[in-house]
Amino acid sequence: MLQIVRNNNPLTVLILLIYALAVNWQVLFHPQMPVVPEGDFLFHIITGFLGVILFQSAFGFTLLAVIMLAVQGIYLNAVANKYKLFNKPTYVTAFVYISLSSLSPAFGYFSQPLLINWVLIMTIDTILQLAQSQKPRKIIYNTGFAIGVAGLLMFPAVGYILVLLAALSILRNLNPGEWMVALLGCFTPIYFAAGLLYLFDVLHWLPGWVDIGLNLPRAVPRPVYLAGTITGITVLFILGTYALQRQMNRVSIFVRRGWTALAICLFLSCVVALFTDPAVNMVWLMLMPPLSLVIANAYFAEKSKAFSNFAFYFMLLLVVFCKLSGS
Repeated sequence: MLQIVRNNNPLTVLILLIYALAVNWQVLFHPQMPVVPEGDFLFHIITGFLGVILFQSAFGFTLLAVIMLAVQGIYLNAVANKYKLFNKPTYVTAFVYISLSSLSPAFGYFSQPLLINWVLIMTIDTILQLAQSQKPRKIIYNTGFAIGVAGLLMFPAVGYILVLLAALSILRNLNPGEWMVALLGCFTPIYFAAGLLYLFDVLHWLPGWVDIGLNLPRAVPRPVYLAGTITGITVLFILGTYALQRQMNRVSIFVRRGWTALAICLFLSCVVALFTDPAVNMVWLMLMPPLSLVIANAYFAEKSKAFSNFAFYFMLLLVVFCKLSGS
């Protein structure tokens, strides 16, 4: 299968969709309705609207979530190929994202982090084109606006505006006007949401939206599963980081700065996840887009096929381990 995902054949998209359904069989056999934390009014509105379309079907919501994970992986893969983060176009990034997103059964259910990942991948797409954009203010505003919407879904996600500001600092000359455009874009959806809540006389919903917690496991029912998963992801991250460092001297300055911005994105994803309300137990899903890009480097070790083969089969073993231990 490694050769399949390392090729750029469009039929691989269908194989990846089947793979996403296969590795998420647990959630498809045990579907659940979305859990809406108190105070997250926008997510409540979205789930209510989708509930009408899906006839309040738990299976419908779960199937939609699994399909969204597969499409997000393909979107992230297209971003990596578009900006030449790797030495050739493949579907490796999509494979890694789908695999990592299946390690926890909770990731396969419809949730705020699943929706926020759309914004996060869009933000990655934006920051990688900032360095060579001649008219960046439109895309900066649109990205800030999307981050503001993500913040309405889950308040700590507002912190992703720091990713955009950091990318502006790294990839462009200092321009306070562009920073103001980013902040204005982030503030706009929040401003309109507050106005609509006031018009509909439900402004009291707004204080409940501002919610920060500490998302750490208080009790570990399956310590072997947790320890094995963290160890496996750490090994893959080290492999990907090592391969990335080996190829860093052969890429352009724009790609090098892009990887620096992605490292900041990964760090801030950890911070956002850490300070999210513990009621959102799928929050660590937000680490997967930048983490997938880093780990995917291990599959492009041209001089050592044993290295990339080990990374591939280790990923498959980790998926199988998590399916057996997490069930």
